[in-house]
Amino acid sequence: SKNMSSRQPSAFDWFLMFFLAAIWGASFLFIKRSVAIFSPVQMAMWRMVFATAVYLPIAAAYWTKIDWRRWKPLMVVAFCGSAIPNFFFAVAQQHVNSSLAGVLNSLTPLFTLTIGTAFFSMEFSRNKVLGVVIGLCGAVLLVLFNASSSISGNAFFAGLCVLATVCYAINANTVNTYLRDQPPAGIASAAFVITGGFFVLGLWLSGGWQAAWQHPEGMKGLGYIFYLAAVGTVVGSILYFWLLQRTSAIFATSVTYLLPVGAITVGALDGESIGFIDLIGTTVILLGVYLARK
Repeated sequence: SKNMSSRQPSAFDWFLMFFLAAIWGASFLFIKRSVAIFSPVQMAMWRMVFATAVYLPIAAAYWTKIDWRRWKPLMVVAFCGSAIPNFFFAVAQQHVNSSLAGVLNSLTPLFTLTIGTAFFSMEFSRNKVLGVVIGLCGAVLLVLFNASSSISGNAFFAGLCVLATVCYAINANTVNTYLRDQPPAGIASAAFVITGGFFVLGLWLSGGWQAAWQHPEGMKGLGYIFYLAAVGTVVGSILYFWLLQRTSAIFATSVTYLLPVGAITVGALDGESIGFIDLIGTTVILLGVYLARK
């Protein structure tokens, strides 16, 4: 419905967005810890397999409410929303530091706007463009000043991060256009039911299964990854699709601007200091999200 997508975000929608930023911001810590034990690809596969396992009972509960005739947009959600970007980021982060990955991840709203306008008849407005650009500047500012090491990485692997954000943008526009009326938990679980087999195969081929039993920290690593799967992927995806349906593709994808904020906050709780630049960057981001929210 048209009027629904242009609805102004309520206080609850802003709360949902910050909550998502906190969940996904904390994920970086667990990714860092689990990649010390597993290879990035093994970590990504374990995460997807765990997520599929958690989603199966949810999918069973929603089975009759999911419109399976819309399997095409559901496939797009499965591959563009999870499988491909997770794999790309996992491979890229062996060669690209997390600060660069963070900056590139913040391109999501920009691509959402570009792809939405070009292919999904999204309305174009000066405020939207301005907001998206300002938000991106704030995110880049935050990440650059927090980079303990300079932004570095091989151009090819940085390109994989960019392709991953293009996937996220296609996913957001697809849900926004074709799955607005579907239950969020139904969309998320259906997507994983469709792709679950690929991840099980990927886990086996990547040697992740053996690594879990052979590595002395293997079980601890699986604990970190289970948090990432259950909270980061399952709870995160369901809330994200809900936010998308309640607001707009631009507003929901703006959560990527807040991820550096979430990561900094989690870091602060872990004893890292928050500087003046952090506050400025956060303010700039919020201004951008506020402008682009329509």
